[in-house]
Amino acid sequence: MKKTLFAAILPAVVLFLGCGNKSATAETEGDTLATADETETEAVATESQYIETQFYSNSMKQNRTIAVYLPANYSKSKTYPVIYGEDGLVIQSGRYKELLDSLIGSGEIEPVVVAVSYENKNPIPGFRMAYRNAEYVEAIAGQDPQLTQIYNDHLNYFVQEFIPYIENNYSVANTREGRIYYGTSNSADFGLTLSFRMPNLFAEYWCFSPVYSQLWDYKPLAMPTHYYIDRGSKEEEGDMMIYFANLIDFLRRSGGEVTEWTFNGGHDRAKWREDFIKMLVTKFKVEN
Repeated sequence: MKKTLFAAILPAVVLFLGCGNKSATAETEGDTLATADETETEAVATESQYIETQFYSNSMKQNRTIAVYLPANYSKSKTYPVIYGEDGLVIQSGRYKELLDSLIGSGEIEPVVVAVSYENKNPIPGFRMAYRNAEYVEAIAGQDPQLTQIYNDHLNYFVQEFIPYIENNYSVANTREGRIYYGTSNSADFGLTLSFRMPNLFAEYWCFSPVYSQLWDYKPLAMPTHYYIDRGSKEEEGDMMIYFANLIDFLRRSGGEVTEWTFNGGHDRAKWREDFIKMLVTKFKVEN
């Protein structure tokens, strides 16, 4: 029954593909933080920064572009909570920097670092999909050994290279309680699967409008995990209503704590941005 539902929904998954490409803007293989002499005073940037850079992934055998948001007055002497995400181009085009600046600058939320990996929208030769889909959605990648390899290589890149790169170069939390995963659509699905495959990484997942998560064969969660899941009212039509109900029920039966809600709309980046703000205020609100 579940396999039949998956077969019916899968074509719709591919329709959620984005379009367009972005070439990497960084010319170096990565940025490193200079080590200050003990006698020198640390230079603190009074304004926030959105730093794009690029480094070579041994897992994927290619350069990957990433970006890091640092709040105003970022200091290496402090340790900041960090939000990790995929779909960095969505963060960039959605002007997330401005919303973070506003919330932090007004004193509404405490300073936080956001680190994102940019998606690869290039088409996979021989397949009618972008690399992004095979990299993020295990259910799609499982259709073909080549796609499965792409998924596993990307998983290794995210876990073994991207997160360590951020932790080695920036003053961010390195515990599962200090990290949050944020994903939308395909990258939300990646986060849900990651919670079962790598339970030690994140205690909290903000997964908005996950497209299709075929998690049914996974064993119960090994560690306490809290999911925040939204979706649009137009996404709950037909078989998708059954899918979301089954997904949330499975996460709860697997031991996860699930906070879920429906917004008025469809597969909408603007709505995800609004709910991202809501989660920031919920999680990092400054108490007067």
